[in-house]
Amino acid sequence: MFRVEHPEYLWLLVLVPLVAGLFLWYWRQRRAALDRFADRELLDYLAPGVNRRLPWTKFGLLLASLPLLILALANPQWSAQREEMKRRGIDLIVALDISNSMLAEDVKPSRMDRARFFTTTLIDELAGNNIGVELFTCTAVMSAPLTTDYNFVKSVVSTAAPYQISAQGTNLGEAITVAEAAFDEKSANHRALIIVSDGEDHDGAAAAAAARANAQGLLIYTVGVGKSGASMMPIQLNNGRQDYIRASGGGPAMTSADQATLEDIATSGGGAYFALSGDSENLAQALRAQVDRIEKQEFETQSFSSYDSYFYWFLAPAVLLLLVEFGLGWRAGE
Repeated sequence: MFRVEHPEYLWLLVLVPLVAGLFLWYWRQRRAALDRFADRELLDYLAPGVNRRLPWTKFGLLLASLPLLILALANPQWSAQREEMKRRGIDLIVALDISNSMLAEDVKPSRMDRARFFTTTLIDELAGNNIGVELFTCTAVMSAPLTTDYNFVKSVVSTAAPYQISAQGTNLGEAITVAEAAFDEKSANHRALIIVSDGEDHDGAAAAAAARANAQGLLIYTVGVGKSGASMMPIQLNNGRQDYIRASGGGPAMTSADQATLEDIATSGGGAYFALSGDSENLAQALRAQVDRIEKQEFETQSFSSYDSYFYWFLAPAVLLLLVEFGLGWRAGE
């Protein structure tokens, strides 16, 4: 199969007739100026040894080299062979907590910022698998379906924030149930769920939901962000002033990370708990080591053709023509 790697450069071929036209215009102007200066027969005496045909020869060489250079730049290619690549991996969903409690700044710059940065790092580390993203508060939404478009997945993570789901509170059990429903039935025993949260749970049924999902072949890992102990949740008001999430009594509401809940979910889900307290890259690698233990499934077979480039078929004669042109003088005998 033939193709041109950079077809956009073929538009430069319009330069060939333009350059030819400009040269003809220049030559006529030059000829007219010489005719005004002296008779053509007299010019042979005034400029002895000048080869009148040589400029046309040199220009012809330059003009012939121009399309060859353009074709070399476009790089014609021919398919050498068709290859098939089989991709193996698992289906994996990252559930990211975007409840108001993630606004707490007990870890810097905030729980939400730390969770977003870690999740982006994790997606890069787990490339090769089908990855989806679920955002949750007291309800859960699959914001990125299982895909290999990792740039899209990371864009969903980078903009994740509490305002995206108006109903607030945290229901980890709901997050597990929604994620479980998003998996393909064929991926049983080849799937994992990674929950990134501060662990606050207003329902209390998350461990039971994790156990049920694990019985259906889902492994659940949890990543805890935040510290135990009361922390306020700052918000930015429309007038630019900073305030805090308020409790029903009017005072600032308080939040505390709950490591124990996340540990229970991971244990019931057959996975492991990790604390997001150190380097994100090292933690992502640790999670990758856990995920790599899961039996891989074979995804679709991708076929592609490898191409050999033949730009040198055009570049070599173009360079030769230019060398010949450069070697020609302007006077007879040069």
